[in-house]
Amino acid sequence: MSAVLITLIVCVCIVTLAVLDNFFKLRKEELETRLRMAEMEAGFPPGTYSGLSKKERKKAHKNGQIPSWSDIEKLRESRDEETERKELLEGIASLKSRIDNLDTIMKEKRK
Repeated sequence: MSAVLITLIVCVCIVTLAVLDNFFKLRKEELETRLRMAEMEAGFPPGTYSGLSKKERKKAHKNGQIPSWSDIEKLRESRDEETERKELLEGIASLKSRIDNLDTIMKEKRK
């Protein structure tokens, strides 16, 4: 009976460790995805910061392959103005198309 109990405890521990490992892997993937999304929103290719180890990141930063924070801020400011303008123009265009669609629907209902 004690052998069955010990086997049960070992199996439960193994399953628990597997579940926890899977949970933390999933969490790590979510964080990497968020970091890649932030990189793309800032205008950098995905993997600029998220795909490198600490050692590789330091080496790339010394070689000038990774921009400094001041460069990032300048890029964000210029990109923000450009993207804001583009988003506003796209929003206006989509609103116009929606209004046209509503007009056609209302004309059809009146007939």
